[in-house]
Amino acid sequence: MAQNRKNSNNQNYNNNNNNQQKVKHSGAKATTYTPNSGPNKGVEQHLTTGWRLSKGELIAIKCVTTTKSNLSDKGWFGSVACTFTNTKTGVQSFHWGTMQKNGGKVVIDSMAFVINPRAKNGGYAGTFIRSN
Repeated sequence: MAQNRKNSNNQNYNNNNNNQQKVKHSGAKATTYTPNSGPNKGVEQHLTTGWRLSKGELIAIKCVTTTKSNLSDKGWFGSVACTFTNTKTGVQSFHWGTMQKNGGKVVIDSMAFVINPRAKNGGYAGTFIRSN
């Protein structure tokens, strides 16, 4: 009788693990807009936003083209301003990146970080490993 009870407990434990959904750890979106005021008034801007859970803390990411952003022949903007904000502590950090015009993908080489709005399940924001 004790053995039957043990097996049923293990079966319940396994069923509970299989029913749990995976928790999403990051996401991203891309958009374009034209500001009505400021130094870029009337100039189309490209904006990519993202978020990432890191050690239980939410990091909000905002990357936007600037007046220094130049479009290359291959469709990438250079000098894209990216701000990372820890929503729990309020600490911000700033990094320069490059942005793909047609997809909004942002790459920050100094951090080995990518924000990709076209990744499956609502986008991806996180580290990448470059393959040679």
